[in-house]
Order: sequence, then C-alpha cells, then structure tokens
Amino acid sequence: INPQAVPFCTDPLDSDPAMAEHEEEAPPRALTWEEIQDILSNESIGEAPTPDICRLYRAIFCLRQAAPSKPEAVASLEAALRSRRGGPGGEGGIRFESVLFRHECCYLLGQIGADCEDQVGRQAAYDCLMEVLLDETEDEVTRHEAAEGIVAVHGAGTTSSADGQDDAQGLLSSEVFKILERLALQSGGRGPLGETCHLAVEGMRRHGATRVCACQYASHDPALGEPSAQAADLPRYTKMLLDESVELFQRYVAMFTLRNLGAGEVLVQALDADQSSAVLRHELAFVLGQLENEVAVTALTRSLGKVQEHAMVRHEAAIALGSIGGEISKRALREFSSDKEPMVAESCLVALDTAAYWEAWERLEERMRREG
Repeated sequence: INPQAVPFCTDPLDSDPAMAEHEEEAPPRALTWEEIQDILSNESIGEAPTPDICRLYRAIFCLRQAAPSKPEAVASLEAALRSRRGGPGGEGGIRFESVLFRHECCYLLGQIGADCEDQVGRQAAYDCLMEVLLDETEDEVTRHEAAEGIVAVHGAGTTSSADGQDDAQGLLSSEVFKILERLALQSGGRGPLGETCHLAVEGMRRHGATRVCACQYASHDPALGEPSAQAADLPRYTKMLLDESVELFQRYVAMFTLRNLGAGEVLVQALDADQSSAVLRHELAFVLGQLENEVAVTALTRSLGKVQEHAMVRHEAAIALGSIGGEISKRALREFSSDKEPMVAESCLVALDTAAYWEAWERLEERMRREG
C-alpha cells in the first residue's frame, strides 16, 4: 500500500534518524497508542455539533499501526462505536454522532477484523458490525460500510474444504448470507444499503471466502478484479464498466480489474458518466484515490461540487483529492469545507489535513536532499 493511503501513521523522525535534526519542520509525529486512547475517551472531542473530526480521524487511522495487537485495535473501534454519553448506561444517545467518523470506524473494523489471525478478534469485529448494520437508527451510509465490513470479516474467517476450494455451500447457508439477502430484497436492491447488500450476496456466491485481490492493493474489496487480465483486455472491461445495462456486480469486477491495470482515465470517464448507482460512483472515487493519479483531479472536483450528488460519493471524492494533493485539490476542498452536508464538510477538513501532512513530509525530504 502506498503510505499516503494510511494518513498520519508514518513518523519521518522514526523512519530516518537524520530527520531528527529538522524536528521543528517535520510533520506531526504519529500518535502513540496511549494518545489514541486519550482522544477516543475524551468526553467532549466527539460531541455534536462540532466534533474535532481531524483529531478523531487521525486517531482511528493511526490505531491500526499503534495498537499492541489487532484484537485490541478492534476493541478500541468497537468501544468508540458503542460509546454513549454518560458512560455505558448513558441515556443521552451515542457520543460519536459524526457519520464520517462512524463510517470510517466500520471500514477499519472490516479491514482489521479480516486481518485478525484469531477467531476472537474476527468475532468481535463481526458482532459490532452486525449490530450497526441492523440498527435502523444508524445513517444508511454507516450501515452500508458495516455491510462491506461484515463480508470482509466473515470471508476471512471462512474455512476451506480439503481440495482447497471455498466451502461455498456452508457460506451460502450462513446467518450472514441470509441477513444480507433479506436486506437486499427489502429494498429491491436499490439505494446505498440495498445495493451494498446485493453486491455482498453476489460476492459470496461467486468468490466464496476469497476477499483479497492478488494484486498490489491489500484492501479487502467488495469484488475481485480478474487476476489474469492484461492490457489487451482493457477494451472489454472498459465496455463492461461503462454499460449501465450490465449487472452491477460485473461492473464492479470490471472496475477493480481496470484499477489493477492502472487504467485511471477509464475510471475517470466512468465517474463522470455514470447515472445508475451512487454506490458505484463512490467506489470509483475510492479507487481513483488509491491510484493517486492527477488525471482524476478534475473529475473528483466535479463530483465533490455536485450538491445534488449523494453525500457518500462527495465524501469519497474529497478523501481521494486529499490523497492526490496539489493546489487544485486543496482549492476545491477549502471551497466545500463548510458545506451544509456535515459528512462532506468533515471529509474536506480531513482531506486538507491529510494533504498538509504529506506536503510537510515532502518539503522536509526535499530540503534534506538539497543539504546533503
């Protein structure tokens, strides 16, 4: 993974002792485990209407590297999602109300839970994500991310049969499959939650327990790109992605295949052109952020600026712009950092913080090269 995909978690002073001479100019150092716990337990930092979203975001993304173990990282995210004002029995509602924060907690629970070597950590992540998914008081965007996380965790914990093939029959009869199928059917497979549950069901049918791409990206994705695809296959997968009559899961396969082939211009075209699915457009913005290709900046800026667009798409466009960086990206992020949609405004603030962090590191490295 490109280090910029994990903001704030690489400490240049630790990675290169020579940088210690320039400590005053260095980016903020990575948070320690103790500091993360202090931030997540602070009684005021996460309260609406003005949560300190940049500190919260830094804390949970540093948590993956700073936690003593993956189960402890899972426990910390679980506690943040379940935390209530006044303590465990508080009557004032959830303490961390930010949809962005809760959505990112679910994303990390899915990724870290899937990477847990032991069943205890995976089960804790699964239980918390299922609780969020079934809670109809949660925002649909948060429930959508919980559904993706559940499939990642459940797939990672599924056993294989003796011949090395996934135990597909057991997977398809499992509790999680039935719940996801029910939620997909209830919504007719429409909307962020319905489409996500439909994609999850199709992924379990077609991929079984295999959830990690055999490519340069280590994320647990909703669908797998075709591992044997080559440059000669670009026209085929481009046509598949751009054709809105093609089944959504197949378009996801095409999208991740094109990502793995580095076809950023095609993904940009799809983001601009699609009118069929906010879930697809949000995933397109996500993979363009993974590619960190400046060719995507104009399209991502357009997506961010569409006030009629779903907040999850605008959010993902903002985060991708923060990963790519540059003056055009920052100008767009500043423009929408006070957007009336809280998830969009918070995403812009977080993305600006991310961009500033990596720019500070790059300036420091450049100065050190010039000096020596």
